[in-house]
Amino acid sequence: MAVKRAKHLTGSEEDLMEMFWERNEPLTSVEILDISADRSWNGNYVHIMLRSLLKKGMIKVCGTVQCGTQYARQFIPAVTKEQYAAKLVMSKGIAGSSIAAVTVAMVNEANEADGEGLVKQLEEIIEELKNKGTKEQ
Repeated sequence: MAVKRAKHLTGSEEDLMEMFWERNEPLTSVEILDISADRSWNGNYVHIMLRSLLKKGMIKVCGTVQCGTQYARQFIPAVTKEQYAAKLVMSKGIAGSSIAAVTVAMVNEANEADGEGLVKQLEEIIEELKNKGTKEQ
């Protein structure tokens, strides 16, 4: 199975995705402009970014809501932050056989204070993957 190349995001697109991930609720372009008042984004620029993120499959339309006399589309992330990070790592040419080594390096980089808790999470993930593989056979 070939690994899909990550859709690289611009800095502003990453900032906008961070808003979606942090807020964890549908957002309209109007709400994005309100939230990003400290940035130099204008309405046209937000629409360009939203269109780009839609094209890249990073967000999806989840409904519409009335804003004044018009209707605005609501957007939600189509990809989690963790999925995006994994795609970025894999797009850097990391071979499937290196995933374990990369995971160890990431754990060491995180310098997790609760190392035992992280190991427990990893064990649960491994168990899920084993069960998934058994069910598919």
